[in-house]
Parts: sequence; structure tokens; C-alpha cells
Amino acid sequence: MERHHRRISSTKRRKLIAAYKLPGAPGTQPSLPLDVEDDCNAAVVNNSVMSFAEGLSGLNREYIRKSYLLASSYVSDVLNISRGTEAWYDEFIKVMISLGWLPVRSRFERVSHVGRGLTVQLAALNLIAAMLASTSLTAPILGALPKLAADALEALKQQPATFELFKRNSTVHQGGDFGLASCAETDGELTMVLVTYSTQGVSKQVGLPFLEWDSSSFEAFSGQTCLVLNTSVVNEKTIQLMRESAGDKVQLAIAKYRI
Repeated sequence: MERHHRRISSTKRRKLIAAYKLPGAPGTQPSLPLDVEDDCNAAVVNNSVMSFAEGLSGLNREYIRKSYLLASSYVSDVLNISRGTEAWYDEFIKVMISLGWLPVRSRFERVSHVGRGLTVQLAALNLIAAMLASTSLTAPILGALPKLAADALEALKQQPATFELFKRNSTVHQGGDFGLASCAETDGELTMVLVTYSTQGVSKQVGLPFLEWDSSSFEAFSGQTCLVLNTSVVNEKTIQLMRESAGDKVQLAIAKYRI
């Protein structure tokens, strides 16, 4: 089902960032150096794999990671809404809007396909391509973002510690729940294409945990959105607010790597 949303003011956004405090986060914490030299173009954040196009500044990459971390953790850890559900997805989108993101496309649906041998990984990549095709983004982005996501997944498999974090955070009883995102910047706007994918009823694993389960054998649900963010809202103050709200989770839930 398609959703429609509006931007919020900068003042309200700062208040909301401060309000989204995760369990265990201190009321205040010392200012830490920002990742301005960060040039890693992929990261696992909680249970999601995120990829970044060339040209994104370290500040923008950090804002993307921290906003996703804060939104996903808040819905799961504070609101206690079960992952992989439409209720979780709806609340997650609301928090992302509060952090400055505007969904230009957003929907949650049961996903199905015909035929055997389509893995969860390929199914999620196909959903990213389909989401992009429904937008008015320029041709270079349309081609680049699905490839970024595919490359990030393949590189993830070569990073044992990072893959272990992803596996631990995405595996649920008899299934899994994860996100796959690609991000780029054009004309002063950040674009994030995000697909969440949730499965249940899986009786066994095939190949790599979760990613290579044959998705023709179980029920799957997906949230799909294309979000944009004006880069003028990205600054050290807002990122510091996110760090204060997230606390130690910033270090524990993010693993950066190269592709």
C-alpha cells in the first residue's frame, strides 16, 4: 500500500532526535570526532546492509548510518514492535521522517514469485530495482544503486566479523529479517533506496545463513521505500544529537567495510 508524507521543520526535527533516546544511552556524553575522513562505501547497521555511492562525504555517510540506526533501534528497543511486521515498518518510516527523510515512495506488502531457486538475496535485489523503476530518478542512479547493493552483499561475505554481526542481527526463529539499502547524492539531495525483507516458516538453511534460503519455500513480506534528504540538514550538531540518543549502540551496531 502506497504512503504519502510531508517534511517536518528543522526545529521539530532537532527536538525529536533528542527524544529518541535508546535504553542505556547517557543523558550527555563527550563530543566525539566526526567521521569526516570516512571513505568506507558499505556498512552493516543493525540488521541492514548499506552501500554508498562514490562522492558521498563522510558527514553524509555518518548521517545515513546514524539516522537508520536510531530509527530502527528505537522502533525495536523502545516501542517493542516486532520486526518484519507492517506496524514496525510504519513506525520506522515515521521516525525517519522526523530525522529529515522524505519518502517519495513507500509501501509494505506480501511478496511472491513463480519458480524455484530464487534466493532471498536475489529477491531483495529485484525489489530494489523495481522500486527504482517506479521513481523519477535519473538514469545513472537507476543503474548504479542496484549494483551497489549487490556488490555490498558479495563483499559482506568476505568479511567474517562483519558478516557475523549481520547474521546475528538478521536471523530470527525459522526465518530472518533484514534491510538492504543503496545511497547516493545528486544536486544537494541524499537518496536512499531501502528494502526490508522478512521471512517465516523456514525449516532449514541452505548455503549462507538466511541470504541463500530459497524464497519460493516460505512466506515473505517486504517494506520498500525511496527516501530523499536535503543535505542542508546534515551538520555536526544533528549528528551529535543522534550520538547522544544512541549512546554505546553507535559502536556496537555498526560495522564499516570496503567494497
